[in-house]
Amino acid sequence: MPRLTLRTLLAYIDDTLAPDEARDLGKKVADSEEARALIERIKKVTRRRRLTLPPPASDDGDVSDPNTVAEYLSDALTGPQLRELEDRCLASDVHLAEVAACHQILTLVLTEPVRVPPTANQRMYKLVEAPASDPRRKPGKAAPVGGVTPPAPDGPDADDPDEALLLGLKRYGASDTWAGRVGLVAAVGGVALFLAVAVLMALPKTEVAPPVSSADVAVRPPPAGVTPPKTDLPTAPDPKPADPGKKPADPVDPKPADPKPVDPVDPKPADPGPKLGDPAAPPLADVKALGRMDTGDVAVVTRDPDPASPWARLDKGGEVASNKPVVVLPGYKADVRLDTGVVAHLWANTPEQQIPTRPVVFQTRVRFHPPAPGFDADLTLDAGRVYLTTRQAGGAKVRVRVGTEVWDAALRGDKSEVLVQAGAAFAPDAPYRPAPWDQPGGGERPRTEARLMVTRGSADFHAPARFKKLDALAAGTEVAWEGKKNELAGPRPAKKEELFPDRVPLSEGERGKAVQRGLADFVRDLADADRNPVPVRVVVKQRLIAEPSPKLFKPGLTDAEQLGLVFPTRHAVYCQLALADGPAAADLLGDLIDLTGRPERGYGRQAVVSAMSSWVAQAPGNTKALLDALEGKTWLVEEANLFAHLVRGYASDGGPMDTVDDLVKFLNHENIGVREAALGNLLSNFDPEAGPDLRADVGLRREAPPVYAKFLKAWEERAKAIKERMKK
Repeated sequence: MPRLTLRTLLAYIDDTLAPDEARDLGKKVADSEEARALIERIKKVTRRRRLTLPPPASDDGDVSDPNTVAEYLSDALTGPQLRELEDRCLASDVHLAEVAACHQILTLVLTEPVRVPPTANQRMYKLVEAPASDPRRKPGKAAPVGGVTPPAPDGPDADDPDEALLLGLKRYGASDTWAGRVGLVAAVGGVALFLAVAVLMALPKTEVAPPVSSADVAVRPPPAGVTPPKTDLPTAPDPKPADPGKKPADPVDPKPADPKPVDPVDPKPADPGPKLGDPAAPPLADVKALGRMDTGDVAVVTRDPDPASPWARLDKGGEVASNKPVVVLPGYKADVRLDTGVVAHLWANTPEQQIPTRPVVFQTRVRFHPPAPGFDADLTLDAGRVYLTTRQAGGAKVRVRVGTEVWDAALRGDKSEVLVQAGAAFAPDAPYRPAPWDQPGGGERPRTEARLMVTRGSADFHAPARFKKLDALAAGTEVAWEGKKNELAGPRPAKKEELFPDRVPLSEGERGKAVQRGLADFVRDLADADRNPVPVRVVVKQRLIAEPSPKLFKPGLTDAEQLGLVFPTRHAVYCQLALADGPAAADLLGDLIDLTGRPERGYGRQAVVSAMSSWVAQAPGNTKALLDALEGKTWLVEEANLFAHLVRGYASDGGPMDTVDDLVKFLNHENIGVREAALGNLLSNFDPEAGPDLRADVGLRREAPPVYAKFLKAWEERAKAIKERMKK
């Protein structure tokens, strides 16, 4: 597999690599922002006008020496001289343009055969006087000059000596025999005849009008004194006399029926509908009732399409309208029953409920649309997980929009079910850029993934814009889309640990009971808010700023008891970020930033870092909104950017080993929020199995310096072991 070097990039641009190498290198270029930037720079400098020449070579080893450049382009340059030349090209547009242009010219010369007329070849030899050259010299038969055989010395020279430059074609006058010339003329004449016949057949033909019958001509008496002309039309026989003994038939109305009126304008042909591969039509923008919430005692909110609108709770029986976002808050599951019989089960959880091998779905955000003809449901899944089924025995056809994808799924009966899940996250090694990723200078997009999985029964799958149609997918089969590569994989069996048939909370035992009590209490507070009424975000903030219970600091608490005391605050953090968009985002983020500065609220800081790592990847402007909120809370610009970089996933320019060293160093940072985010990176990306001695509260740096010093020492030793593991 070729490496990403300047020489391989030049070969990639000029298309001189083998197909397999070009494909492998193309994948590397797509994943490297530096490589793409260098390719654009090469294209610009080779097209730039009035670019100066490189300075003349000062010695034999100078990078401007033509022989050095030639050795480099011939892949014969190695060692320090190779690195020096590439470094000079990367630093100087002049040298880069020279090397790139030479590579391009050599590519054209070596890949396109040049045909030189024999007479031109002889004139070139005449430029040098004898005996250094012989103008009568002929090219060898094995390798004629330019691939053209020179004329015989005594042959006629009626043609212009430079009639060619030949352009790769043989002159008519250069035919070997008269038979060859006649054959050439015959071939040209045959082609011309064929084209003439084709043109005649393509010309429109005038249809012969049908003969006019006597019934179509009005009978008028001829003018006086004019004898009517004789016609060849047959005359009707004389009528036979009626039979006096036969009963006469009923009279027939001689008046014909009135013809049906015809619209003078030709009717438009029926719309055949979208073809395979045509993009799906965008959803209709009107707002109307499509169904109702079918689950009670859950936390589901909705609002108008305007982001400035307040969130309102959607309880059982509440109306679900088209194009209004519907969000099931972290930890809850709810059914939306559409009028067409389709049921959408919205699913979300929290880190306290998850099994370690399964992802966290903090919230599910869906927008329902009026279905097009032939469909029973149309929805956009912005984030989260939704199960789709139907109560109709004949099945249902649903359209799901995820990112840039549009998928159609046909459920085969009321026993079939499909799961659709979408999520986004920044890769730890993605370059940090504070600007929105959909703007210039915004850096790489987050890694966006989506999947459609058949969990029960069977279903047909169709991706209209991808020419992909799959029939009768069985349970346990999935198709998956990766946004960065924009590839749709499958069908394939889903991994056993990634099957999600269960709809109940994943945690069990005493911890599960503690979580369920916290979720039930939150719903009860929302119900009280409905009666008062109080906005949903007010209820969330009340739980967010509530002081910790004194019981939390008593020794001897079990793990489940501790979780029951801290879960309300942690859950409020998850809900706060689920609602943080639009004009209200700045205030909601400000509340969370205040929480990160509380030394005694370590459980709250951990929840902020965990949920914010998912939140920053959900919309292009979220990182910029976080920076604005941090600076609004008087954070230094350097600290704000470091915190944002950490919650997105920190990576050092020096590589993974330097990243580990930097994160351990950040554990002793003055800003408690930076320390918390650094610890989160170490635990999630480098040491998920870390023991209790490596999971201390970073707030102890000021409260208990000796304990924290021991914690830092443990991480320094752990970092050495992590780096040794990386070397292997």
